[in-house]
Amino acid sequence: MGSIRTYNGAENLRRIRMQKSTTFVVVEGSDDIPIYESCLSHMAEGCEKYDVVFAGGKTAIKEYVASNRTANAIFIIDRDFHDIGLHDERIISLDRYSIENYLICSQVISHSLKFALNCKFQDAFVAFDIEEYVASICKSTERLIKAIYYYQKVYSKEIEGERPAWSDTFLCQNNSWELCSTKIDGLITALLPSPALFAKAEAYYNENFSLPGTAIENFPGKMLKHSLQRYIKQQVVGIRPGARGKYHDVETTTEQLSAVIHKSDHMNRVLAPVVAFIRHRETP
Repeated sequence: MGSIRTYNGAENLRRIRMQKSTTFVVVEGSDDIPIYESCLSHMAEGCEKYDVVFAGGKTAIKEYVASNRTANAIFIIDRDFHDIGLHDERIISLDRYSIENYLICSQVISHSLKFALNCKFQDAFVAFDIEEYVASICKSTERLIKAIYYYQKVYSKEIEGERPAWSDTFLCQNNSWELCSTKIDGLITALLPSPALFAKAEAYYNENFSLPGTAIENFPGKMLKHSLQRYIKQQVVGIRPGARGKYHDVETTTEQLSAVIHKSDHMNRVLAPVVAFIRHRETP
């Protein structure tokens, strides 16, 4: 049985310096590789001499770009709540919080649904309604996004000792796709232990948050994956009751959506410079 050759982030960055004839597309984490490779295989069709690798995080990318002028790599980073403070044409920043936010898209979901419902894309697009989901998420996360924003930008830097884990917090109501206000309040308290801190967070958010878009673009996408999976499943059963086995769990749903994420117009626009870079490098 064969094995898959793997490199860590530091080894991948060294490969950029050593393999100058190879074109590298560098992403933050190893989990991002199959999604970006899938996107680029469709968007940069015909191009083969590039390698999608991971660096091991945004800080590793920032440090590498700041100290290396290599011309055979382009870097893709999550936007999060801010840029990394380094402006370089080799760095492409997403225009949403993370890659997962691009999955919350009628185009992407409908292209996946056409297989589950055995129908054409346009039929799935008309049948699937995402507006209820978007409105509910925006309302439910209104207070939480202020707490997370302040926590990430300010308060986490003041904490000594262990910091609370929050990015994988399960926020859904029991047996529902809607978010639970009690769980949201509990997470806010875990991040900001006093009402006075939340008051500071709200003021800081109002004074400093200037990113365009709604919570669908700006709220951490990983925290919505359970809710999105449950909503899609509910919609599918409503459209075709016999399809109860479809979109049954989070991981499978994420994989199904990731396989067609290249259908997103937003994703195509943000990755256009990456495709241009690859094509330029492969032009004789």
